[in-house]
Amino acid sequence: MGCITKTGLLILNFAIFAAGVAVVALASMIIHKDSSYGDMLSDGVFTLPIIILIAGLIIVVIGFLGCCGAAQENSCMLRTYGLIVAVLLIAEVTLGILLLVYPGKAEEYIKDGMTKAFVKYGGEDEALNESIDQFQHDLECCGVSNYTDWNSYDYGTPTGNVADSCCREVTEKCGTGQALLPAAVAGNTIYTKGCFDAVKEDLQGETIGLCVVLFIMAIVQVMAVTCACGLASKSGSSHYA
Repeated sequence: MGCITKTGLLILNFAIFAAGVAVVALASMIIHKDSSYGDMLSDGVFTLPIIILIAGLIIVVIGFLGCCGAAQENSCMLRTYGLIVAVLLIAEVTLGILLLVYPGKAEEYIKDGMTKAFVKYGGEDEALNESIDQFQHDLECCGVSNYTDWNSYDYGTPTGNVADSCCREVTEKCGTGQALLPAAVAGNTIYTKGCFDAVKEDLQGETIGLCVVLFIMAIVQVMAVTCACGLASKSGSSHYA
């Protein structure tokens, strides 16, 4: 088989290493978005990027070890390497399928986490209040689904008040009664778009890039497993010849 060579496997492992670095970089960018939102997303909303980050770090290490195994042409090391990469690939594919089959569940989980934070707005937790204010101001959004959500939060019941950070021009009490107004009217004073949609738009570039890198990496991993097993068999045969 043409790819069953030390050089071929070294090149593939370098590609895996590079892809792992790209995954770590992209996942880190998403996690940085999470940290910049502060307490707003503290309920485990972005656990998936953290998992992907850890997987990326593992891939980087595996790519490095794969290069060592290919350089030494150790059949036992190559078979172990091939098994680890295969298990990781299966896990990646399974996770991808679950996200494709159950996208609504993931969105529901994120929305629930955001809602829990918004419900507490106006309470004694000043850090949370400031985080939500910064969150809405930076993303130019209001509420989770839209500005009328404030009618169901303690802060906006029954007055229809929204946080002043929803306002296009923030002034004291500029959000008074805005959640009770029609969107066409309220939109002159506040942002009416929900923060959940704003988050999706804000992260769209990073998530698309992450999906592309993961897809390419999966193809490279399949080739690496095939080559590793082939080179291991070849090395084993040569050892006993």
